[in-house]
Amino acid sequence: MSSPRFKKYTYDISLEEGVGARMIGWVTGLMVFFATLTLALNFALSTVSAAWMTSLSGTLTVEIKAPLPPLNDKAVAAQEAQKFETSVQNVLAFLRKSPAVAKARLMTKEEVKGLIEPWLGQGSQDTALDAIPLPTLVDVTLAPGANIAELTRNIRTIEPSALTDRQSATLNNVRMLSDTATLFMLILTGIIAALAVVTISGIVRSKMLIHRSEVETLHLIGASDEYIARQFRRHTLRGTLKGAVAGIACTLLTLFALGHVTHLLDSGLLPHLRLMPAQWAMLLVLPALTGCVIAHLTAQASVLRELAKLP
Repeated sequence: MSSPRFKKYTYDISLEEGVGARMIGWVTGLMVFFATLTLALNFALSTVSAAWMTSLSGTLTVEIKAPLPPLNDKAVAAQEAQKFETSVQNVLAFLRKSPAVAKARLMTKEEVKGLIEPWLGQGSQDTALDAIPLPTLVDVTLAPGANIAELTRNIRTIEPSALTDRQSATLNNVRMLSDTATLFMLILTGIIAALAVVTISGIVRSKMLIHRSEVETLHLIGASDEYIARQFRRHTLRGTLKGAVAGIACTLLTLFALGHVTHLLDSGLLPHLRLMPAQWAMLLVLPALTGCVIAHLTAQASVLRELAKLP
C-alpha cells in the first residue's frame, strides 16, 4: 500500500480541462527560454569583456617613427636608416631587460602593414604602403605591478621620438560596451518577467471565470478561500514546471547551436560561447526557480483577489 504522502493530488475543479489548460506552461516556457538565453549571453559577454580588458590592460605598444629618407642622397639615407635601426635595437634591448616587462616582441613589417591596411583599403600593401616609411612597433607584455610611467620615461630617454600606447581608449570603449549591454539585458529580463506576471494573472482570472460555477459551489459547501486558491496554485505550479523544463531544454539546444556556429566560422570577431560550471548551474536553476516563484505568487494573488469579489 502506497504512502498517502505520494498520493496524486485530486482537484475539485476541472482545471485540467477546457480552453487554456496548458497556456501557463507555454507562457512559463517562453519566459524561461528568453530569460535563460539572456542570462547566458550576459555571462558570455562578461567573460569575453573581462578577457579583452585583461589582455589590453596588461599590454603596451611602443611606436618608433621611421625617419623620412632624403630624396637624392643615398649616403645620408643609409646613415639615417642605420641610426634608426640602432635606436630600435636599443629600445628593444632595454625592454627585454626591464623588470617591468614580461615579454617584448618586435612586430614584423607584415603585421604593421596589416594594421594600417584597413585604413587605406584592400590591396594597398603593394602600392601606397610600400611608399610610406612605416614605424616600428614593439608589442610589450607588462609584468604584474609594472610602473608604466617610469617605463615610459626610460624609453623616451633612449629614444625621444618613441610613443607609448596603453590602449586606454579601447579599454574605455570595451568597458562602456559591456556595461551598456549588461544594463540592456537586465531591463529586457525585467520586461520579460513583467509580461509573464501580467499574462499569468490574466490566465488565472480567465480560469476563474470559466470555472466560476464550480468555485461558487465549493464556497456554498464551506470551502475556504485558501482551499480553492491551493488548487489553482498547484495547477499553475504543475504547468510552470513543465514549461520551465521545456524552456531550459530549448535554451540549451540554442546555445549549443550558437557555439557550433561560432566554431565553424572560426572568426576572431565572434567569440566562442564558453561558460564556467557555476554559470551553467545558474542557467539550469535560476530562471526555472524564478519562473516557478513568479507563477506561484501571481496565481495566489490573482485567485485571492477574485475570490474576494465573490458574495
